[in-house]
Amino acid sequence: MKRRSFVKGSLTAAGAGVLGQLPREAVGQSAGSDRQTYRAWEVGPKGPFNTMRLVDRPLTPPPGGHVQVKVAASGIAGRDRAITRGWFLQDKKPERIPLSEGVGVVTAVAPGVSRVEVGDRVTSIHFPRWVSGDWTPANYVADVGNTVDGWLTEIATLSQYGLVKVPASVDDATAATLSGSALTAWQALYHVAKVKSGDTVLSLGTGGVSSWGIILAKAAGARVVLTSSSDEKLEMMREKYGVDITVNYRKTPEWGQRVTELTGGKGANIVLENVGWPTLDQSLQAASVNATVVMIGTGPRPKKILSMPDFYIKNVTMKAISNGSRAMMEELVRAIDAVGMKALIAREFAFEEAVAALEFMDQSSHVGKVIIRNS
Repeated sequence: MKRRSFVKGSLTAAGAGVLGQLPREAVGQSAGSDRQTYRAWEVGPKGPFNTMRLVDRPLTPPPGGHVQVKVAASGIAGRDRAITRGWFLQDKKPERIPLSEGVGVVTAVAPGVSRVEVGDRVTSIHFPRWVSGDWTPANYVADVGNTVDGWLTEIATLSQYGLVKVPASVDDATAATLSGSALTAWQALYHVAKVKSGDTVLSLGTGGVSSWGIILAKAAGARVVLTSSSDEKLEMMREKYGVDITVNYRKTPEWGQRVTELTGGKGANIVLENVGWPTLDQSLQAASVNATVVMIGTGPRPKKILSMPDFYIKNVTMKAISNGSRAMMEELVRAIDAVGMKALIAREFAFEEAVAALEFMDQSSHVGKVIIRNS
């Protein structure tokens, strides 16, 4: 009861306006280190993961409106497999520092920065310009780890407007997964689908967004249905994370119908479509009447024309989303702090092992998140 009432309270605050204030004049701050360089991974020339390069960069003061963060840990998102190969939506500069998820401690702030100060432990959303309100494609201009430098570095330079303070109760491993996977699942479940106790949530796969979707859906008291090609993964998710219904999509190609059967002929009223076009027909088959299907994955459109089964008859609502705003992130952090949720971590790698971490991630054999310990 306490858990549910908290989540509901968080949502009441959603969309209440810009959280925080515009910057006031301030003197730049520094932790006082005499460090002159730092190491960072760059995407390098377009190619396989091993074209990435570990370089030394000069440490200069942060530009206006920005801070520098000593990075403790960073998380790998699905899109990072493309970005670190030098391409995602468009070609990447070889000097781009990848990864959009991370956590660390502020070591320097530029003059005028007022939202955080030296010593604060912080994370940052993907899109620093998206403070609150509705999404706009203009947010892509500043996309951490994609169009601006990200977290795969010893010292990250980040806009103050994207930063969210992280309480001590949230460990580094969990905090390093929040800005991508967790925030996406939070928006999908609590802002788009308005999840509540008694709902049936279908989540595809066992990666970062899916694992956080399971954790957040269970926190709301929902019944969770999970698909995977691995019986071992499905068994683990049932036993350790309370997943209610599981379907092996490799053994059951028409898994949408099977989900409907296992839910008493009703289907799932919330679908986290973490794959995209390739699985959409089956997701619609698994959806209940008046279901909400949240489009998260960006898998390629199949050659066969989609049949969109019962899309109109069921009156299904389908909405695509892009991560989440700072206001949503602040809600999420409060929820995790209050309830004590922790990320499902598949494996951790050292900073020098970034290439190996991406190669491991690319095998898709893991359950949960892959993180890198930057320091």
